[in-house]
Amino acid sequence: MNFATVTGSARAQRLAREVVHEVSLSMRPGQREVDVARRIDDGLARAGVHRFLHTAYAWWGERTRFARFVDWEPDALPTTRAIEEGEPFILDVAPIVGGYVADYALSGTLGADGPQAASGGVHGELLAVLRDLKKAIAAFARTAKGGGELTRRVGRLIDDEHLDAIHPMYPGHVLGHSLEPFPSVFERVPTVGRGFQASLLGAYAVALVRHQLGRARYPLINFEDRGPIQGLWAVEPHVARGDVGAKFESILIVDGDETRWLDGDLFGEVAS
Repeated sequence: MNFATVTGSARAQRLAREVVHEVSLSMRPGQREVDVARRIDDGLARAGVHRFLHTAYAWWGERTRFARFVDWEPDALPTTRAIEEGEPFILDVAPIVGGYVADYALSGTLGADGPQAASGGVHGELLAVLRDLKKAIAAFARTAKGGGELTRRVGRLIDDEHLDAIHPMYPGHVLGHSLEPFPSVFERVPTVGRGFQASLLGAYAVALVRHQLGRARYPLINFEDRGPIQGLWAVEPHVARGDVGAKFESILIVDGDETRWLDGDLFGEVAS
C-alpha cells in the first residue's frame, strides 16, 4: 500500500469527521435534512474542499432505515423533513481532499442537549451491534476468500441479531467501495447539484471497465465480488430495526498481513 495514499485518505477522513461532528453538535429540533446537509458541505468548502464523491446526505427518523426508498438518488437526497427530539439521524459525506477521498458517516439521536452518538433504546442496541460488526469485519477481511464471502458473513451476523440489513439497498448493493487513487481528471470535475457527483460515477465506471479487461480489481465489496480484499476501502454496514436505522462508514486498510481500521472505535479519531 502506498504510504501517501494512506496518509492522504486519513487526512481527508479526519476533515470529514471533524465537520460532520461539528455540525451534529449544532443540530436542534425542527431543523431540516436539506439545511443540515448544506451546513456540512459549506463547512467543508470553508476548509478548502470543492470536489466530492457525494455531497452530504442527512436522514431523519424512518428515513434512517430507507423507508419508502424506491429509486436511490432522488429518494436519498436530503428533504425538507424536520427532525424531532429523540429521533435518530444519519449524516454521511464523501469529500475529495487534495486528490484523496474520504467517506464518513455518523449515526446519533437528537436529545434535549444535542445529539448523542451513544444512546439507549433501539438506537443504542443498533450501535452496540455496529461496534461488534466493526471488530468482526476486520477479522473477516483477514480470512475471507473474497468480498462476496465477507458480505455474506456480515449478513449472517446481522440476521443472527434479528435486524434488517440496509446496505444492500445502496447502488451496487455495496458493503464497501474502493478508495484507491482516482484518475486525476475526475478530481477537476466541478460539483453540480446534490448527491452523487460525476467524479464518483466516472471513476467507478473506469474502474469497472479496467476490471472487465483484467487490469484492475473489482472496485466494490458486494455479494458478487470474488476478488481478494486488498487495498483501501470505505466500508458502510447499515442496520435497522423497525423504523430506526444506524450505520458507520470507516476506512479499512488491507495490505498484505496488515488489516486495520484507520479509526478503531465506532465513530473514533482517525489515525494514519
